[in-house]
Amino acid sequence: MRSDREPDGGGVPQEEQMAVDLPDVLDRYFRAINDRDLDAFVACFADTASVADEDRLYDGRASIRAWRQKTMDAYSYTAEPVRVTPQAGDSYLVLTRVSGDFPGSPIELRYRFTLRDDLVGALDIRP
Repeated sequence: MRSDREPDGGGVPQEEQMAVDLPDVLDRYFRAINDRDLDAFVACFADTASVADEDRLYDGRASIRAWRQKTMDAYSYTAEPVRVTPQAGDSYLVLTRVSGDFPGSPIELRYRFTLRDDLVGALDIRP
């Protein structure tokens, strides 16, 4: 995902502007969040994927779909990758600015993705 902004930074201070290169599936993941496209979001995950968020674990696409639907019903938000750091194997740590209609917005969260066969096999979201 490229996060290129106009010279004025679109409200982001110039020193925070950067382009973030992500693996294709992670680009699709963030695009699906921002487009509120549930089917495209779920398609980013392997059949046996897991997501850990807010001290809960969601296993498999059906559980991940239900988690995402509940989140979409409760809040409207965008997620913008700020920095990506490749980790061991096919893992990536993505510092993400999340902004929306939830208490404490905006917030920066760490999304730790583990890829499997070009899909998200595991995701751990933490402050």
